[in-house]
Amino acid sequence: MTKTAVIGSPIKHSLSPTIHNHWFVENKMNDYTYEKLEVELDNFNEAVDNFNEQGYLGLNVTVPLKEAAYEKPDTLSENATQTKAVNTLLFKDGKIFGDNTDPVGFTKSLPQKVIDKKINSKNCLLLGAGGSSRAVLWSLSQLNANIAIYNRTEEKAVNLLKTVGANGKILKKDELDDYVSTSSFIVNTTSLGLQEGEVNDLVNFENVRSDTYIYDLIYNPSSSSFLDQAKNKKLKTQNGLRMLVEQAVASFKIWHGFSPTVDEKLLEKLGA
Repeated sequence: MTKTAVIGSPIKHSLSPTIHNHWFVENKMNDYTYEKLEVELDNFNEAVDNFNEQGYLGLNVTVPLKEAAYEKPDTLSENATQTKAVNTLLFKDGKIFGDNTDPVGFTKSLPQKVIDKKINSKNCLLLGAGGSSRAVLWSLSQLNANIAIYNRTEEKAVNLLKTVGANGKILKKDELDDYVSTSSFIVNTTSLGLQEGEVNDLVNFENVRSDTYIYDLIYNPSSSSFLDQAKNKKLKTQNGLRMLVEQAVASFKIWHGFSPTVDEKLLEKLGA
C-alpha cells in the first residue's frame, strides 16, 4: 500500500480523505490510501518521523501544524518559503520536501472575471491574521491587489505582513467601515462562524457596496453567518470548498505525478 494522510487537531471534520480516495477510485489506484490522523502540536516532530519510518509517501498538514511543518523539511518550495507555512510533505530518498499548496488553491478557486474585475488593482480587505491568512495574503499580493488587513489583535496583522513580506495597510477598528465601502473584494480567513450559532460580525454589511465579492474560507457549514449576511444584501459570495479541492489537486500532483480531474461526482460527494 502507498499511504498518505492529513494530520492536524481537530481532524474529524476533514473532507480531504473523501477527495483523495475519490481520485484513487477514479484512476484505478487500488493500492493507494489516504486517511485522517489526529496529531497534536507538541507531538508533531515525533509523529512526522514515525509516519516517515512507516513508509508513508506524504502528508497533508492542517491546523494547528502548518507553521511547525515549515521548520521540518530539508527543502522548501517558493510558496512555502514566502508564507512560512507548509501544508504538504513529501518523503523521498530519505529527505523531506515541504510545499504550501494553499496559495495555488486559493488563486485557482477564483473565477477569472473576479480576479480581473474585483482584485487586480482594486481595494481588497482581508479579515484575520491566523495561519490561513498567509496563503491568502501572498496570493492577493501576486494578483496585484491593494490590500488592507483587519484583525482584532493589531499586532498579529503587523506580524502577518512582516512574515509574508507583502505590502498592505493595517486597519484600526475605526477605519474599517470606510475601507469596507471602497472594497471590491472582502475575504474572511478567521474561524468566526465555524461553530454552530457563532456570528461573524467583523463587517457591517450596510457599508458594503452592491458589487463587492464576498469570500469566506469556511466551507463547513457551507453557508457561514458571514456569507448569510452577504446573501441578504444580494451580494455575490463564495465559500472555501473550491479552495480545499484545488489545494488537494496540487498536493496530489506532488505525490503522484499528475493532476486529477475535479468532476461533478466529487463535488456532489462534498455537498457542493
